[in-house]
Amino acid sequence: MKHTPHTVDILREHCTSLSRRPFLARGSSAIRCSTCLMAENACFCLERKATTSPINFILLYHRDEIFKPTNSGRLIADLFPEQTQAYLWSRTEPDIKLLDHISNLQGKVTILYPETERRTLNKTIIESEKASFFERRAEHTFIVLDGTWKQASKMLHQSRWLDSIPTLAINEASQRTFLVRHSGHDMQFATAEVVSMLLSQLELTEQSDQLLHYYQTFNRQCLKSRKRGNDL
Repeated sequence: MKHTPHTVDILREHCTSLSRRPFLARGSSAIRCSTCLMAENACFCLERKATTSPINFILLYHRDEIFKPTNSGRLIADLFPEQTQAYLWSRTEPDIKLLDHISNLQGKVTILYPETERRTLNKTIIESEKASFFERRAEHTFIVLDGTWKQASKMLHQSRWLDSIPTLAINEASQRTFLVRHSGHDMQFATAEVVSMLLSQLELTEQSDQLLHYYQTFNRQCLKSRKRGNDL
């Protein structure tokens, strides 16, 4: 490993040890860097510069996502290793350590997820413009559901143990600002992009820009691999 393993690396290794068969992503025959998971010609390990964030993150992974070289959630742990924890999602048997972690947060935890009708009806949406929320942001932890849109929706709506945790939606202003900076974006935001928008919405501009720049580097390296025939 070119960097000290962080929470996502450790979780991936744990899942690998439990798996009955290897996960074969597109381009599985490519020779990959064991740290950044890119094809060797597209390694971006030198771009990884760990820093800190005033808020904390819990990455809640769908099992299919943890193995993907194109998973962008791990970039959050790359940049903010001391403020990030990663767990594997389960509908009925959540990790006891995760439940203890959430309990110890004593309510200072929010799920980062778009507004949904059921959550609106249950009045579990936090109003992002409330000054009180911004004032306590440094003490807060965000649960980030890491999977495809369909997977993340399932993770949220089929997990009764998540019902009591409020949700914060990325507001339209943050999305518009992001799209202005990225003309031609198709609105299919990656996990790292959504967290970058969150940081911007919380007025943590430096951390937002660092994550977005790192994601852009990651995305370019993915494209570089594809151009060389190592389809990710």
